Amino acid sequence: MEQIYVFLIRNDVWIYILALLGLAWYFAELIRSRNLLRRAMFGLERERGVRMRNNALFFVTLFLVIIGIVFFVNRNIAPTLPPETLKPPTPTPDIFHTPLSSPTPLEEMVDQATPTPPLVATVTLPRPPGSIEEVEETPATEQPTETAVPPTPFTACNVDLNISQPANGAVASGDISFFGTAATENMAYYTLEVNGPQTNGQWADVLGRRIDQLVDDSFLGSANLSQWEAGPYLVRLTAVDAGDNLTGQCVIQITIAY
Repeated sequence: MEQIYVFLIRNDVWIYILALLGLAWYFAELIRSRNLLRRAMFGLERERGVRMRNNALFFVTLFLVIIGIVFFVNRNIAPTLPPETLKPPTPTPDIFHTPLSSPTPLEEMVDQATPTPPLVATVTLPRPPGSIEEVEETPATEQPTETAVPPTPFTACNVDLNISQPANGAVASGDISFFGTAATENMAYYTLEVNGPQTNGQWADVLGRRIDQLVDDSFLGSANLSQWEAGPYLVRLTAVDAGDNLTGQCVIQITIAY
């Protein structure tokens, strides 16, 4: 039964489109049959009109039931399904595809952390023999108020920030669903961006908004890249805290191919 639910969820848009086209056609047939019955003068014409009307009513009811079932599955059953059942199968890479161009180095994508100033060693000079040690009272100085230091971000994927599907180096196309984990310490929200031939070297937010919830090995978001130019793309998952400080980034590479 889960396979039927997954099929309906993944193809809901096409089912809606086909059902609406069918409804439009058979509504027109229903109107045509009513006009035929209104003008019928002989029994044969009336019989033909009744047959057309019954046929149109049957298919109108059928398409309405299909739309209702798909809507019910998306609204009530999809949230209860395990996340792994909705993961798309990993496509097999095409070894005959055009070789990948060199991606932008990861080091250039993340701002360099501010270097910590070196500690100055304290030197104690020896006292000359016979000299009298003078003790001077050092006036108490106010301790400077400690300022909050933003956390040091990391650039490698780890158990708290990663993209599991599509896997690093995978080939994908069309409507791509991203799965993984975004649960770094003090994380307030995360973003998902893509950089490649279609974006001219710029990072483009494919979700269109900030996601302000923790995700643990589950669905991160999806994007329809069917109209994008084929080629290698970098996918960046970024975690940010409440002060808009970067807490971590995970970057993988995929290839969009058709």
